[in-house]
Order: sequence, then structure tokens, then C-alpha cells
Amino acid sequence: MARTVGCLWLLLSCWCGLAVAARPAALSAAAGTGGGNNASFVRAWCAGTEYPALCDATLSPYAAAVGDSPARLACAALNVTLAGVRNATAAMRGMVAGRLPPVAAEAAGDCVSMLGDAVGMLRQSVEAMAQVGAEAEQGHSQERTVRFQVDSVRTWASAALTDGDMCMEGFRGEAAGGGGVREAVRGHVAGLLHLTANALCIVGAMANETAPP
Repeated sequence: MARTVGCLWLLLSCWCGLAVAARPAALSAAAGTGGGNNASFVRAWCAGTEYPALCDATLSPYAAAVGDSPARLACAALNVTLAGVRNATAAMRGMVAGRLPPVAAEAAGDCVSMLGDAVGMLRQSVEAMAQVGAEAEQGHSQERTVRFQVDSVRTWASAALTDGDMCMEGFRGEAAGGGGVREAVRGHVAGLLHLTANALCIVGAMANETAPP
């Protein structure tokens, strides 16, 4: 656990992702080299996500480490999402340990299992990005490898998003979601769904930039 959470700064301190071949002119102009320009870079990329305000709020603290690298921004987004899923999992475990009606307790247990799967898939996403980043730093990256790793990241992150959606679905009925349980689950899970959607947008935009002409 410490290895994955602690890798954020390691990943952001080196090339942890794809060597970006090109960048849209508007984003290049926004990037620049200074701290304020780095924040503008993050804001410009976040503008293309589903939840831009959340994206900017969660990723702008890493603007200096990200610089003007979409790859590092993608790494930061995946790590922030991983932390969010872990927090939601812990919160749901707390609900399971509490006094819930039997149907709600069963749904909460299923949700913990699904979120555990999501943690595993997001961890794989982070590790895949780190592998590509290490190869890029050493000058060993190849287009085929890059494409495979990014496709894998998108697949795993999409599966994590599905798990979160299924967790919420388990509380749709009144037997499981009544008495404020549904709202409590939504409070724990909705944010991580938004984080995952944003990370997917950023990884997808980065993949489009690195696609062969």
C-alpha cells in the first residue's frame, strides 16, 4: 500500500508516462515554464474533462511537479483517483461494521468487494504508466509498447468506473438504500466516480496526442 501511494512523488519527479510527441497550440501557450503557467496548463487540460472544477481542485496542487507534461498530469490523476477509491473503500467498510439492515449490509459488503477490485485495477494503471515512463526516460520506449500500455490503462480505469457504478446500483432499491443509506453511499462513492471519469479524460487526451499520424 505504501509503495503505491508513496509512488506519486516518485512518478511525478521523473518521466512517468508517455513521451508526448505533440501538444495542441492552445495548451502549449498555456503551459509555459513558470509556476503560474503550470497552473494554467493543468487548468487547460482540466477544462476538457467531465468535471473541470473538481479536476482543477485535485490536480492543481501538483502543478509544479507536473510542469507542462501531459504524462505527469495523467499519473497525478490516476494516483488521486486511487487515493479516492481507497478512501471510499474504508468508508464503506465502516458502514459494513455498523448497524445496517440485512439487505443493506449485504449490498455494502458487495460494494466493498467491488471497490477492492477497483483499487487493484487502478494500481495496475499506475504501474503501467510508471513502466512506460521509465522506458521513456531511458530512451527505450516504442510506439507499440506505448499504445499497449495506454490502452491497458484505459481498460483498467474504465473497469474501475464500472465497479463504482455497480456499487451505487446495489442501493437503488428501498430495502437496501432506505433510511439515508443510499445518500450516505452516494457521498462516499460519487466523488471517486467523478475522479475516475476525469482521469480517463486526461489519459484519453494524452493518448490522442501520442497516436501515430
